[in-house]
Amino acid sequence: MYSVESLLSFKPEFRGSFIGNAWQKSPRPSGSWEMTSPANIDWVLPPVTFSFDHVSEAVGNGKKAFRSWADTSLQTRIKLVKNFGIELQKRSELIAKFLSLETGKPLSESLAETDLLQRKIKSLIDEGLKLVESREIDLGNQGKGEIHYRPKGLLVVIGPANLALSLPHGHIVSALLTGNVCLFKPSEKTPYSAQTYMEAFEASGFPSGVLQMVHGKAEVGIRMTRDVEVDGVMATCSFDVGAHIQKELSEKPQKIIVLALGAKNAALVLPGADLDACAEQLVKSAFMTCGQRCTALPRVYADRSLIADLLAKVHTLAKQLVVSHPFDDESKPFMGPLMTSNLKERLFRYSNIAEGEGAECVMRAKSLEGHTRLTRKPLPMGHYVSPSIHLLPRWDAKSPYQSHEIFAPDIFLCPVDSFEEGIAAVNATSYGLASSLFGGTDSQFTYFSDHVDTGVVYWNRGTVGSSSLLPFGGWKKSGNHRSGGIFSMLATTQIQTRLKQK
Repeated sequence: MYSVESLLSFKPEFRGSFIGNAWQKSPRPSGSWEMTSPANIDWVLPPVTFSFDHVSEAVGNGKKAFRSWADTSLQTRIKLVKNFGIELQKRSELIAKFLSLETGKPLSESLAETDLLQRKIKSLIDEGLKLVESREIDLGNQGKGEIHYRPKGLLVVIGPANLALSLPHGHIVSALLTGNVCLFKPSEKTPYSAQTYMEAFEASGFPSGVLQMVHGKAEVGIRMTRDVEVDGVMATCSFDVGAHIQKELSEKPQKIIVLALGAKNAALVLPGADLDACAEQLVKSAFMTCGQRCTALPRVYADRSLIADLLAKVHTLAKQLVVSHPFDDESKPFMGPLMTSNLKERLFRYSNIAEGEGAECVMRAKSLEGHTRLTRKPLPMGHYVSPSIHLLPRWDAKSPYQSHEIFAPDIFLCPVDSFEEGIAAVNATSYGLASSLFGGTDSQFTYFSDHVDTGVVYWNRGTVGSSSLLPFGGWKKSGNHRSGGIFSMLATTQIQTRLKQK
């Protein structure tokens, strides 16, 4: 779709932060950073600048806008949010282009993410709003009770890099529909896709201050979180960052905190499972987005009788995956590069740890330089790697390789000798986002779901591809029990009880 030459010559304008329905660049920036694509170090975008002064200015504007927006009728809020969806759709290809330039994910994945923006709006309007409808309860002699959901105020939304728009978009749209105003801090890795997202918002007709965006690195997010005028924080981030946010707000229990954190998801494969279909789902879940998803599937426990056949099938499929630059229109890449050189080094380091712990390396993670896998076409210089597969002799809850989030294209298979042992192995991690069961019966799936400590459970399918119509959230170190999907509506509100005499 895009030639390398056109990408190299593509130089968008950096417009600054979006504050009070206007674009602003500070004459005294607090810092800046260079923008180089992980898919090609020659794809350089204009540098990004930011200002700490923009945080307090945006917070002040948001607080001024809140009461008027909260008093705006729900019908008007819905209309404006739908307008936002229309404007996003108009810019879908441009947003996808920026996402692929900034993160290295294949263009097909970026287009799927932009399509999801519109579908999330529809889900939240059609189904999410039902969760926060006012209710009336007859209290008999005590009169009449009413339950109302009220907006909280100004909410900070902090976005990740891997799903840079779709994840914060769910929080933003939920918050706007329920009458809140938002201050968005996108990942520093995705400023231009975020800028185009906000240009769509600008064209949608919202009042000033309802949604604003301030660029910046970690310090900007910290200043937003600490601001006394901010009423809540909704962040998709690592566990360490989430724990820091929780600590910052530990003496401010009045603030809403919504955290979507890390994961170390697992699958259990039982006798009777369709191994061909299972292998396909495992490979897709482990290696999509180069393993850089909270829903990635790096741990597989299988009945000992299945290990050899399942491993062979997974290995065969992994060898067929095309790794190439995100805009390769001929080879249609399944995997692009990792987002940073640090993630690349992390993958290699944990591969060495795995072998040091006794794992057999079935497919070694390698740096891909100079040519694509399979097609042997020229490959730009970027953070490209091959998939990694290991076979473990046994599971060990204390193993760093088996328990730490790697955030790269890595998967291991490990034998278990019973259904119960498999469940214990799935639970042998401090994370608790998603798990899958392959094979088994209805009753076994129910037992599995009742005994695994994960917020999302799948049957005969991998862990990528959740539905925005369902709650989505992690247990243990994967979240703080505030679900996404349509249930993000509940996280943006506070409940008010009203009592009336008869």
